[in-house]
Amino acid sequence: MVFNVLQKQLDASTLCPYCQAAMFWVEAEQYDQEFNYHECSHCQHQIHQNTKNNCYCEKCLSQRKKQLKDTRVQESRQRAKKQDLHQFELNQLSFINKLFLLALLDDQVQEHMQHNEYIDWEAVKYHHISPNYLMQNALVKRLVRDQILIYKDANTDQQHYYINVRLDGYAEPSLFSITQQLRHWFYENLSMGIPFKDADEVKDALYFMLYQEVIQFAQFYCRPWGIQIAGNAGFQAFCYRLLDALAVGQIYYLVQTALEYLNKQKALQARNENFINTNLLKKTLQQYRERSLTEKWETSTLPRPPQIILSKMSGILFYRFLGYDESIFFQPVWRSWKKIQARLTFYSTKRCMYCGSNELSVEYDASDYVSLNCRNCKHQDHYFTR
Repeated sequence: MVFNVLQKQLDASTLCPYCQAAMFWVEAEQYDQEFNYHECSHCQHQIHQNTKNNCYCEKCLSQRKKQLKDTRVQESRQRAKKQDLHQFELNQLSFINKLFLLALLDDQVQEHMQHNEYIDWEAVKYHHISPNYLMQNALVKRLVRDQILIYKDANTDQQHYYINVRLDGYAEPSLFSITQQLRHWFYENLSMGIPFKDADEVKDALYFMLYQEVIQFAQFYCRPWGIQIAGNAGFQAFCYRLLDALAVGQIYYLVQTALEYLNKQKALQARNENFINTNLLKKTLQQYRERSLTEKWETSTLPRPPQIILSKMSGILFYRFLGYDESIFFQPVWRSWKKIQARLTFYSTKRCMYCGSNELSVEYDASDYVSLNCRNCKHQDHYFTR
């Protein structure tokens, strides 16, 4: 609000309702109209006689933001209650959503442990489910928006969610049944079904997770300096191009060198407002990459720092599902993908040679040889996967 202050006098008889400090009596004008108000001498809180004027102190701004957020939450819950919830089959979820749900549930839902039939997000949201907190918070918001996660009680602010999926024809499967099916898909070497529609879906997830590992490394490096950094669409696209040519360990080296340089130049800001730090890092990395190609530099490789906790999602995807080890951080994506593409492509396109059904069960599975039984016509097929 723009106005001219004409006179300000201390009024010790009036105390601020927030910090109890004495307030000023202020005479001001706006657009040639006079108006008066009290202003705190400590926190700048204002009390206007005219209800049309608002206070813009930090306390009032925070309260209005909270009220706006609460109103939006209530509106979204009321809309969800009015609409008929569409229920998904568990196998209809995207590969990355299945991976996230397994990482979220695997340690919480065990046969020998007592557990709730809902997800208590408040209790686990700071666990190392994904490479960084912003990623897993965004995934939960997307699942809520798509009504895959629904509020257990729409009348409270507690982040307790039911999983809105069908499994084997059951409309309300138990959380243990959902978790067990996800384990079958990700932990049984594709012998008990596949969690993806085609191999490209897994490739997209591999790029996405390795990019998030780069973001996690940058955040780890900036944390001791008290500097915020995150990813955005432009930085993600640039990292994807780097992953086509460089190993993650080489990108670590470039990111470390760039951040050390920017911090030495005092170019980084404490808050990453408008992605200022992200854009500075991207620009610096682009310059390094262009010079390295022009001058034929050899980019060094950094090992993944042992202080960085490997997230549950990364561990499941890289080590359990794809069967890799630390070498996935030391070679470009195309080299890693070459090793695993043939097998994933085969499993995503397999059909019974006799009746064409994809309802197949694995009788025998070696590294390059598979025997499958058709559950529809009982025909047995034998394949070489390479």
